[in-house]
Amino acid sequence: MWFGVLGAPAAWVIQHVTGFALTQADCNAGYRGDVAVVGLTIAITAAAAVVAVAAELSAIRVFRATRDAGEEPPASRVHFMSVMGMLIAPLFLAIIVMSGAGVIALESCHQS
Repeated sequence: MWFGVLGAPAAWVIQHVTGFALTQADCNAGYRGDVAVVGLTIAITAAAAVVAVAAELSAIRVFRATRDAGEEPPASRVHFMSVMGMLIAPLFLAIIVMSGAGVIALESCHQS
């Protein structure tokens, strides 16, 4: 249940923080190495998308298992959390894909 609810947001957070760190390392004038920002971004975006899809499938599985939970608190809470997981996982999947596409399509180092 918790993976179904928090898996996709956690994947996005890790992708976002890692992407920020990669961009900063690539744009740092004192850094002498080459950072393969596009390649690493594609890999991180794909991994985060897989986690988001797995979280969605997990939420669907819990939803189906607790469909006949009734109104009693333990099972009904689990059912409610599975509904929340089914709602937020596709949204975070879209954010993950758009964030990865933005890094790939746009220039990373420029003056604002």
